[in-house]
Amino acid sequence: MQDKRKSQRRASLTRCTVEKCFSRNGQIPSRAVNFSATGFMLEMDYPLSPGETIKIQFAPDSDETRLYGKSVCLGMVRWCAAQDGSCGGFYGVGVELANQAPRRYNY
Repeated sequence: MQDKRKSQRRASLTRCTVEKCFSRNGQIPSRAVNFSATGFMLEMDYPLSPGETIKIQFAPDSDETRLYGKSVCLGMVRWCAAQDGSCGGFYGVGVELANQAPRRYNY
């Protein structure tokens, strides 16, 4: 199976919060499982729908904040799938960033 990723992933277990744009549901605790210059995978206890726009907030000293140049990112949910036997969240969520980091970033 060919990997269709646009950029290399880096492992992470960084805690973050997710907030659906245009919603009043508040922040949802989550964590990033891996990240890259173009997006990341989240683990969370609630499903999100593909196409939803979300706001993700990382700690100011996280690796993700250093890569993206800010602690708050906007992205679009590309996929969401239930995870059997996961250690953390019940759902894996793939997010593509609205504003992507420079591709010359070296891990």
